[in-house]
Amino acid sequence: MDRRSISTGILGAGLSGILMGIRLKQAGLENFTIYEKADDVGGTWKHNTYPGLHCDVPSHLYSYSFEPNPDWSLPFAGQQEIQAYLRRCAEKYGLLKHLRFGASVETARYQEEKGGWELTLDGGESRRHDILVSATGGLTAPSFPRIEGLDLFRGPLWHSATWRHGFDFTGKRVAVIGSAASAVQVIPHVAQTAGALYVFQRDPNWVLPRNNIPYTDEMKAAFRDPETGALMRHRRQLYRNTLRWYKAFQRDPKSIAILRHVALKNMKSAISDPALIASLTPAYDPGCKRLLVSDDYYPALALPTTQVIPHGVAKLTETGVTATDGTSIQADVVIFCTGYKLGGREDGRPAVEVLGRDGAPLSLALRNRPEAYRGVAVPGFPNYFTIVGLNGSVAYSSLFYSAELHTDYILKWIEEIGRENVLSAEIRPEPTRRYNEAIQGELQKMSWSAGCKNFYLDRTGRNVSFYPGTLGRMRRELRDLKPEDFIIRRAAP
Repeated sequence: MDRRSISTGILGAGLSGILMGIRLKQAGLENFTIYEKADDVGGTWKHNTYPGLHCDVPSHLYSYSFEPNPDWSLPFAGQQEIQAYLRRCAEKYGLLKHLRFGASVETARYQEEKGGWELTLDGGESRRHDILVSATGGLTAPSFPRIEGLDLFRGPLWHSATWRHGFDFTGKRVAVIGSAASAVQVIPHVAQTAGALYVFQRDPNWVLPRNNIPYTDEMKAAFRDPETGALMRHRRQLYRNTLRWYKAFQRDPKSIAILRHVALKNMKSAISDPALIASLTPAYDPGCKRLLVSDDYYPALALPTTQVIPHGVAKLTETGVTATDGTSIQADVVIFCTGYKLGGREDGRPAVEVLGRDGAPLSLALRNRPEAYRGVAVPGFPNYFTIVGLNGSVAYSSLFYSAELHTDYILKWIEEIGRENVLSAEIRPEPTRRYNEAIQGELQKMSWSAGCKNFYLDRTGRNVSFYPGTLGRMRRELRDLKPEDFIIRRAAP
């Protein structure tokens, strides 16, 4: 099989899917299709449009290393600017002719004899590819908590992921359920005009200042001039700053103390009420849960029209919300900021039903044993790769960086399959098990396993989200294909 004839199907046109397409183009491999159910690129930055939505990673790190953007307007860019950047990249690198918008892949079935994948789209169309790359991400399908009365409430009710733009909050009594990443961005917007705002906080979070002061024209001009080296120096310094987070995740006492001090200073600069400060201060160390960033969250909570209810929600009634401690409030509007069904749909089904050897569902395989080989491959699923899959991303820096390392590794396998006349490559169970036992031993010593409840851990306490090392270590580990770890089937001569 000629390497140029290898056909690759890519699921999703977010930052990872676009990146995979760019890498294939750069390698001279034009036989690929990117399937995207939406009408544009961007993934989570296309689907989510709620007010205040900004990245919580510095803009100059939240971009491809080979395609820096000197014109970011803010240190932490907003949703529209990030999606526009991804769109420009897709256009610049010639991906539009490879993109199929409005194409929802329902099932992907491995074909043992042919060694490839048959995709079935929602309209019944079938497509075949030698290689299947999953870049579906997980922040698209909204998750509602299982509480009583969701169908009883008579006023407007929605999830932050399906924002109702143009809704007038003036004078309304608004209940926001949740106090994590989306809530800290939504709440300041709602607080501007709401007559009364009730924030239901099951657990407090550490919130660091964003300091989102716009870049000046002079700074952007320096970033554009490669001779100054200003952009490279800025990116390097931003990356060094993120290493403080990594040290906190390693439970370094000094780094934890610094983050605690910065977060408390951020809180107390806006709030003076001792009781409110106490209810907003987590009982766990910074790093056990996701660290949040915001400049206007605490000022919004300090408004006289805002009330923090430090409890979860027990039920909704026709006219209001009741907390788990029995506190009841009347509400005209209810907004859920309660996260997402990771990698799935609202009805609980996987985004794509992937069926490997002997028709085994990927969802069942990962439920029984939630592990992948270096975040990119799963036993029983030949010629199937994921970008930043299970334990596939570092926690302290940009997802772009982890995705670049993964796509480079996957590209090597795509080229290898063509060059060596390989029919299929499938990771073996034993090296997968050894790898996961090693990283889980490290992860159990890190901040996410320090006793708080977070979405990084599965029901057994196993961390399925992060890679425990640095980007440098990940790069070294993905440098070689290690074909001895794979079951290789060769095509007939």
